Amino acid sequence: MPITPVKSTKLYHLIVEQLKQLIQSGEYRPGDKLPPERELAQRLRVSRAPVREALVALELLDVVEGRVGDGWFVKRAPDSSLDVSSVEGRPPSDILQARVLVECAIAEQVAAHHDDELVVGLHQAVEAFADELRRGQLNGEADRSFHLLLARASGNAVFADLVAYLWDLQNGQFFRLVEGMTGNERPRLERYVREHRAVYEAVETGDAGRARDAMRIHLEGVAKDLLDS
Repeated sequence: MPITPVKSTKLYHLIVEQLKQLIQSGEYRPGDKLPPERELAQRLRVSRAPVREALVALELLDVVEGRVGDGWFVKRAPDSSLDVSSVEGRPPSDILQARVLVECAIAEQVAAHHDDELVVGLHQAVEAFADELRRGQLNGEADRSFHLLLARASGNAVFADLVAYLWDLQNGQFFRLVEGMTGNERPRLERYVREHRAVYEAVETGDAGRARDAMRIHLEGVAKDLLDS
C-alpha cells in the first residue's frame, strides 16, 4: 500500500463539514435559525473562534446568512460538491495570531531603540485615530498607519513587509465578514485608541517590555472581540 501525504485540516473546516451534513439531512432547513455560536461551540467542544470562522465560510459559500444581532440563518441546502477550500482568504484567527507574534516583537525592538521623530509620528497616529472616532469617519487608515509606522521604525524591511501583508489580508472578504458580525461599536474602538496610546507611551519612555505587553494586550483583545463576542 503506497504512503500518501497527510493533509493538515483546519478545525473550522471540520465544523463546516458537520454543519453541511446537518443542513443536508434536513436537521436545519432554509429559513431556519441555527443555534447561537456559543451553544454550537459547547456542543462541538471547541472555542467559539472556529465556529464563527466556519459560519463565515458557509456564508461565503451562500449556504447561511449572518444577521448582526439576530444570529445565523440557513439560506439553502449545500450540494455534495461544495468545497470549503474554495473560500478565498485566510481565516482571521491565523491572521491575528501572526500579528501577535510579529508585532509584539516589533514593539519591543522599537521601544528599545526609539528616536524623537518616531515618538512624534506615533503620537500623531494615535491622535488621528482618536479624531476619526470623534468625527465618526472611520476608515481604518489611522489604525493602519500606527502599526505600519512601528514596523518601519524597527529598521527591519521584512518586519515592515509582513505587517503590510497582514493588513492586506485583513481587507479580504473572509475577515470583513467576521468583523461585520461584531460591528464597529464605539466602546470597542475607544478601547483600541487607549491601547494604541499605551503602546506609544511605552515606546516614548523606552520601556521595551511594557511596549511588548501593551501590544499583546491590544491584539489579543482584537482577536477576542472579533471571534469570541
